[in-house]
Amino acid sequence: MTTPTIEEVVVTASRMEERLLDSSASLTVLTSIDLSRMTGNGVADFLRDVPGVQVSDSGQAGLKRIRIRGEDSRRSAILVDSHELSDHSEVGTPLTIHPDMINRIEVLRGSGSVLYGSKALSGVTNLLTLKGGTAPLQATVKGGYDSTTEGENLFVSVHGNRDGWSYRLAAADSDHGLRHSPEGRVENTAFENSGYYGFLEKTVGNHTLGLTWDRYESSSDIFVEESVRSTFPITDLTLSTPQRDRERFAMDYNWEPGAFALDRLTVSAFTQDSLRKFLTDTETVFFNRDIDTSSTLRSDGVLLQADWLPVGDHTLVSGLQYSNDNVRQTREVTTLSWTPAAITGTEQIRDEASIRTLALFLQDHWNLTDRLTAMIGARFYQIDGELDESDRPGLTADSLDSDSHLIASVGLNWSLNPANALRANISEGYLYPSLMQLATGAYAGPNFINPESDLSPETSINYELGWRLMGDQWTVDTALFYADSTEYIDHVFCTAADECLGFNDKVYRNIGSSKAHGVELYLAWQSKDQRLRPYANLTWMQRNNDFGTFDTWKTGIPSLAGRAGAVFEPGLSGAWSSFWIDLYVRGESGSALVEPGPRGIVETRRSGWYTANTALGMNLGENILLTMELQNLLDRSYRESTENLLAAGRSASLKLTWNIN
Repeated sequence: MTTPTIEEVVVTASRMEERLLDSSASLTVLTSIDLSRMTGNGVADFLRDVPGVQVSDSGQAGLKRIRIRGEDSRRSAILVDSHELSDHSEVGTPLTIHPDMINRIEVLRGSGSVLYGSKALSGVTNLLTLKGGTAPLQATVKGGYDSTTEGENLFVSVHGNRDGWSYRLAAADSDHGLRHSPEGRVENTAFENSGYYGFLEKTVGNHTLGLTWDRYESSSDIFVEESVRSTFPITDLTLSTPQRDRERFAMDYNWEPGAFALDRLTVSAFTQDSLRKFLTDTETVFFNRDIDTSSTLRSDGVLLQADWLPVGDHTLVSGLQYSNDNVRQTREVTTLSWTPAAITGTEQIRDEASIRTLALFLQDHWNLTDRLTAMIGARFYQIDGELDESDRPGLTADSLDSDSHLIASVGLNWSLNPANALRANISEGYLYPSLMQLATGAYAGPNFINPESDLSPETSINYELGWRLMGDQWTVDTALFYADSTEYIDHVFCTAADECLGFNDKVYRNIGSSKAHGVELYLAWQSKDQRLRPYANLTWMQRNNDFGTFDTWKTGIPSLAGRAGAVFEPGLSGAWSSFWIDLYVRGESGSALVEPGPRGIVETRRSGWYTANTALGMNLGENILLTMELQNLLDRSYRESTENLLAAGRSASLKLTWNIN
């Protein structure tokens, strides 16, 4: 773990460059140095120790998501180079990019909806990819091995920079088997993925034009708990995701005239296809049903952003953003029934639906005094949806409810001295329902969750107080937060009035609200010679869910979670001059989840846990870096609060990086 510096420059909090110390937002930055010291098999693993962030696997070891401040994954925006990775599934957006393609990660905690749109109700994760090099021709080769899965990783990149041209071509491949746990191999946990990346940029004077292409191909087994596979009337349930691919083409143009009141003009456009194939094989006491779902999500977006030259004490950022998400989905449902509960046969169901969003945003940075700055922002949404086509009985092609909405945010940053600042902000969040919830519905095992076209958007309001200290020896970044969210969407069992086709089907409804509060803390100290750096990343959080008929503080969120350790860099001579070692403990307290079930209220408990771990690395010569992580040294058996899979046992992972200049 490295320590942020006073001059750390960030872009995600305000869509413009600013020092981390000057931002009023709760923000964590993982630099290229941080990432080079990590050996995780996916991007989500790199974010596991960020305060306020939890990893969620949804039973898929190869398609992990993240949750911010206890919110479901679908309430968090995932960006690649500030372009959103759209997803309309129930469990949220997986991080479908190979980790070796990333140069830097910025995580904004708390609503980012004013600047980044509907999905950013709980926060924003911006994955900034590798760009060009510093010499005309360079290359990087990486190889890795993980004993947990007996998995192998390979990455190759050729890049450079010459005469105003900057370029990169890269490819990566990963193949992982069943996860090893203290209780043996965990079934249905194998996965594989590959990534491809191309970047070309030309700078002429104050004009820069960049083109980016990236493609991600993945396949992942899905683990299903034995209790779920044998809950009446189900006798067996098998799920898999043989295809979860994504391809993006993007164009980014920047002009920095520094005149005509305009500091910078940015035009950014992208088109992205996400292909998903999902297989369900369900055996029940009444019938067997196989469901083969194939879908393509086409996402197109355009952003026009103007950063204006300061006028007096004000600096204004304005933008116009348009996006269109279109889902085309085909389901083949094959049923073999021996009871009146279902009809034997094969049914082909085709759906097409779309959502169009036009938004205008403004953010004003105002220097109230030499030490006190204010940030005031607003975003206006106009959203329209449509179910273009559906073969499913009970669904009719028609326009979906449109919505116009205005949200705002305000922040303050008070610089106590050049290395010390207090911050406060209030921000509104907004989440328009997904196409799955509004138009196409979804299968959960053999039963269907019916869409509801007149769902209300989910909204929230977030309050934060924070303090940052970035001194020569001490670094402190802490935030106290409170979030109040309303109009939560969930699925409930159908009533007679819903006219659902299946006797055990569900329907989406606005059913509840949530309140959460907590403290996030990053604390680090380093000796004057910078050889020893103890640190701690801690989150204390409480969350209350209100389902309308009852409310509970047992929401599956541990009260306390985090990581604490110390990095030692002895500064030895010779081949060991770059040696470092990180000894740390990771863990969380116990948790309980209470939620409505098919036969009343259901409670699920998870025990608290901790693991002892170490990471170490050194340069083998001038351009070769070896990194190793030894996880769960005590071989403890546990599950994290937001993951379905049993955690890995004692394991080792290696990464060897060779930079050719």
